[in-house]
Amino acid sequence: NYNGRTGYVSSDYVQASATTSPKLVVDSFKTLGNAHQVILVTADNYDTKSAKIQTFEKVDGKWKQVLTANGVLGQKGFALSKKEGDMESPTGKYTIGTAFGRYANPGTKLPYRKITANDVWVDDSKSSLYNTWQQKPANGRWTSAENMDIPAYDYGFVINYNESRTPGKGSAIFFHVGTNYTAGCTATSKEQVVSILKWLNPEKNPVIIQSPVSELDKY
Repeated sequence: NYNGRTGYVSSDYVQASATTSPKLVVDSFKTLGNAHQVILVTADNYDTKSAKIQTFEKVDGKWKQVLTANGVLGQKGFALSKKEGDMESPTGKYTIGTAFGRYANPGTKLPYRKITANDVWVDDSKSSLYNTWQQKPANGRWTSAENMDIPAYDYGFVINYNESRTPGKGSAIFFHVGTNYTAGCTATSKEQVVSILKWLNPEKNPVIIQSPVSELDKY
């Protein structure tokens, strides 16, 4: 049927085919290894703070899309080469660390740590505790640290970036609550953060991939 008219063709020239699901972006990834959960954070380019967040899970050998949400990156977008204080979010593929929040565990299977008024994340590159979660007072152990007891960290999780704690390479990289921009983390609404926390399962080796759309072929 086309444009109000009906035509016919011999069955010698057509064949039935099984319905197939649309191909997902993760289907083409080659670096996922044994990861069965993926959080994909993409942006149109390096300079935008707006991001698209998608989650995928491998079930019976096939990837399924779970969630799509709007998110935000660092104020200056993605980083070509992340540096402390650059207001840019790192690109790359990372494992997922401790979940955290200012309230009780919302139901995540990840290790969960409740934030207290004394909790900080050390961002002093000269400190031996650089890029670690500590408690005040500093007592000379650092000269600067980020307060963890803030609304942005009502809920979230640690993105395992700069695990070697290389000085100046960036610290305190989280997935947390926020809808404007961040100082280098990735954020979305509280509802979506909690939904993702409940979904994440460490037994499925979850990873987070952050990339401009044009560079997804790296993964």
